[in-house]
Parts: sequence; C-alpha cells; structure tokens
Amino acid sequence: MTQARPYAITVIALAVLAAIMFAYPCLRIGADFEIDYNEGWNAFLQGLVTAGLSPYAGAGALFFNNYPPLSFYLVGLLGLAVGDPVLAGRLLSVVAVAVIAASSGVVVRANGGSRGDGLLAMATCTAMFSAFATDYVGVDDPQLLAQGFLAAGFAVYVGGRAGPARLAAVAVLFALGLLCKHNVLALPLVVSVHALWRAPAAGRWTFLAVGLTLIAIAGTTILALFGMDFFHRLLAPRIYDVTRGFLLTMEVLERIQAPLAVAGFFLLLRHGDGPVPTMVAAYLLGSLGLGMAFSGGAGVDINIFFDTMIAAAMGGGLAATWLRRQPGLPAMAPALLAVLANFGVLLLTPQVLGRMAVDALGEYGERQRLFRADVAYLRQIPGPAVCESMLLCVRAGKAIAVDPYNVLQASLTGRLPPHLLEDMLARHQFPVFQVSSLREHPLDEAPGLQVIPPRFVNFSDGVFDELARSYTLDRVGLSGRFYRPVQPAR
Repeated sequence: MTQARPYAITVIALAVLAAIMFAYPCLRIGADFEIDYNEGWNAFLQGLVTAGLSPYAGAGALFFNNYPPLSFYLVGLLGLAVGDPVLAGRLLSVVAVAVIAASSGVVVRANGGSRGDGLLAMATCTAMFSAFATDYVGVDDPQLLAQGFLAAGFAVYVGGRAGPARLAAVAVLFALGLLCKHNVLALPLVVSVHALWRAPAAGRWTFLAVGLTLIAIAGTTILALFGMDFFHRLLAPRIYDVTRGFLLTMEVLERIQAPLAVAGFFLLLRHGDGPVPTMVAAYLLGSLGLGMAFSGGAGVDINIFFDTMIAAAMGGGLAATWLRRQPGLPAMAPALLAVLANFGVLLLTPQVLGRMAVDALGEYGERQRLFRADVAYLRQIPGPAVCESMLLCVRAGKAIAVDPYNVLQASLTGRLPPHLLEDMLARHQFPVFQVSSLREHPLDEAPGLQVIPPRFVNFSDGVFDELARSYTLDRVGLSGRFYRPVQPAR
C-alpha cells in the first residue's frame, strides 16, 4: 500500500465527520428559540439600525453597545431581505465558518500542500468549531463574521504575488473584519508586519496607503454618525479576574491540545522554511498570547481563542505537507498525524452526535414550543420588562430596558451608581423580570470561602436579594424564572 492511500482515506473520513458535525448548526439556523445569550442583544441593535436609530445612543441609558458598528448594518440589511435579523445573523455565521475553513485550506495549498493537506486543514478547522464552539456556529453574533473577513484576507495575501491590487484587497478585508469585532488583532498584526517588512515596495506602500485611508474614513464616519459616545462605549472598562482567565485558558487548551501540539512542534522546528509557516507560527503564538491576556475579562468565552484554533488547523495542514515529503517513513505516518490533529474532536464525537440525536428525537421541537410559550406569557404583560434572555424581549415586542451584563459592569467600574438596578426593583419599575442565571455566591456559601468563580455573571447578588424582597416568582419556563412585583397587602 502506498503512503498516499491511508492518508487520503483518513483525511476523507475526517472531512465527512466534520461535515456531519457542521450540519447540526446549519440545520438549526431556523430555530425559534435562543441558541446563545448574545442573540437577543445583537438582534435588538440590528433592529435599531434598520429603524434608522443609532446602535449606541438609540438603545437607552441602561443599554451599552461596546462593539464596532458594521455587523449591525450588514446583518440588519440582510435581515430586511430574509425577514428576520436573527436568521440573517445565523446564515452569515454559517457562511463565515465555511470561509474560514476554506481559507485555512488555501493557506496550506499556498505553501505547496496537496489537495489532501488543504482538505485536512479545512476538516480540522470545521470540526473544531462545530465540536468546541457549537454555541457560536450558526448564531447571530459578529465574532465569526469578523473572523471570516480576516481569514479571507490572509488567504488572499498568501495566495499569490504581493502586488498592489492584492495588498489593497487584503487591507479592505481586514478593515471589514475589525469593523465587525475590534479585538481580533492577531492576524492583522502578523500580516501587516510581514507586508510592511517583506512585500515589494509597490504592494507595501499600497497596503499602507489603503489601510490608513480606511482608518481615516471609518474614524471620520463613525465620529460623524455616533460622536464620541462610540469611543467611550468601545473603550469602557470591565472587571478583570485572573483566576477566571486561568480557568478558561486551561479549559480551552485541554480541548485543543492535540492540534496545538501538532502545529506547534512543526512550526517550532520548520518556521524558517518560508513565509507561510513563519506567519502561521507568529499567528499561533500571537493569538495564544492575546487569548490568554484577554481571557480574564468579564464575559469572555472560548471565542477569544478562535484565532488559535484557526492557526492550529493551518499548522496541522502544513505539518502534513512536510511529513509526507520525508523519505523512509511508514505509510501510516501522515494518516496518524491527521488523526492526532483531530484527536480532541474524535474524543468529543459521541457527545456531539448524541446532542444531534436528542434534538432529532424531539428536544428541538420541544424547546421551540416552550420558548413560544414564554414569549406569549411575556407579551400579555403590559409595560417594560427586564430579560436576561434578551431574544425573549425581542420576540415579545418589548424594548430592552436593561442590558444585564453591561449594566453590572458599569456599576462595578463606577460608570453607574452601584445599586441602581436594586433601587429600580425596590420601586417596582418593571412589571416583569426574567432571569436564567443563579447568584454568584449562593446563600449557603461561607463568607470568604475560596471557590471557582462562575464564567458569566449578569446580576449582582444584591439584585437577587431585592428580587426576593420585592418580587415573587410567577412562572418557570424554558427561558428561566419570571418574577412579578409583590402586591401590597390589603
């Protein structure tokens, strides 16, 4: 048996598995329930821009938008075409993952990799996103949309001679990505340094000129449309917890350690073999460092390591290209490398397929029924509402009165009074208050006890205390618990 046959069979099998996993978020995009917490937040802002309102000042005093504006307009306009911004955002997310995977393959092919090597990078990338980040793929959130623009920019950069037209296209794609999400910095930094250092003079100056022009146009346009409020919100501080960051980093590294090891060892040994391995090595190390640095920020999730996952997939394809060229190796060596690069995904495969089976056997339909029941309940209550599951408020036709996570961060960092929300609850300002999370510190927890901090905190313990005093539990549904004001005794 030749060396190529077991490798080809293995790569095709991994690609089929990745396609099956990717089918789940693709089939789920029409779901009439909240897939992720961010969906309602984004849908509300997308609705504002299509109504001609500012996504910064138009959301109210207790709603804070700390994202760049482009995704809200792109998704909002597509939402007008398809009839729903949430569906539009989910569609763009699925397309973005396909673009990211394809770009990973292009990068490997640009370094002399075979079609099989490119397919390995694509399959590894798709499988990691589908298995490890299921609640981001096919979700109305700008993270993957931004990553799609950036990955495409990298693929364009390495796909041919760095002439002026190519470098201008790269600058445009990077600008689009950063205008969707501002903290995906690793790839633009790596490519910018390489382009300004190594690209031919004409391409180098074109990249610099187009990049600076786009920065000037974006900054001027944003300032004219939204004023300094945009910059104040974008740069607003949040709580940073080193312990939470360490735990998140360890959790992510545990999942991606196999592709990280394959890519890391190869790039460490072979990064000088050409510009592509050198850039991918810098991308891998830079993204890992930035992910670790950002991981302690409140509200941060696995998405902060998406660049690391993409770089690891590219590195796995590059490693396979190099390994296949080495003489005297066993025929199974490249196939074993492909399996090793996907080892974490393979371990998680039963869980991923089990989740798909449970949904197919009725869970999907039941969640839709329960979510619609929650929407119907909320819709019949007049007045404003607080929804921790913000898509619930959007579907019920309620303006979102409070952005829970950002109000908490603003209170903790001194931008809002510390007990603002508790005081509003004490005055019964909200006819209904929906919450799905639990207290950060349970009532039976000993004061000062060293505990693992929760990943996400949207309400302070004081809010839960005030809910217990001033509100009563009225309903429990798919979206969590619904509280109504306590009626005065007669």
